[in-house]
Amino acid sequence: MNEFLTKEDQRKNRILEAALIEFADKGYKRASTNTIVKQANVSKGLLFHYYISKKDLYILIFKSAIETITEDLYNNVDFTENDVLNRLYQSTVAKIESYTSHPLFVKFLENHSSIAEEDIIKETSKIEAKYASETFEKIFSNIDYYLFREAINVERSLDVVKWTIDRISTDWKKSNNNQITPETLEELTMDISHYLDLFREAFYR
Repeated sequence: MNEFLTKEDQRKNRILEAALIEFADKGYKRASTNTIVKQANVSKGLLFHYYISKKDLYILIFKSAIETITEDLYNNVDFTENDVLNRLYQSTVAKIESYTSHPLFVKFLENHSSIAEEDIIKETSKIEAKYASETFEKIFSNIDYYLFREAINVERSLDVVKWTIDRISTDWKKSNNNQITPETLEELTMDISHYLDLFREAFYR
């Protein structure tokens, strides 16, 4: 799978693909720029002509991973749907499908969770926070909150819904090793639908 086909310069494509594989396989600290240039069939001089440092290359790939998953989510959610529970259902399934479509990005992000370099943590946290904030705003825009009962605290109710969906998704990913099949996806969607029906009965008019 090539995650960087849209780049105009094929040498950049090869560098980014090789770097993604190396970082996903070994993490940041153990990844070797020698291996990256060998696999990309370019010189080390060209690598550092395009990308100032190993750190800059790593951060660029981190941003690409977050951007790709976010774009998949946006492309697969119907934002004209103003029922927040339906919107959350769609966004959860879209995110799961994106993870399973980009296994190298997922492996890269899993390794990133144990990174120790403070400067990289600082930069990637900014990127993650930016996309998380934008996604949250988009997911919860144009929502019909009149559907909720008057006595319901909407903010707290949605917290419960999000926590539940996050837990279901996390358990699903662990039990299926991020591998999607029609059967496992149906199991996930049915599980989420079951809980959303319970929340709809508890919180809606």
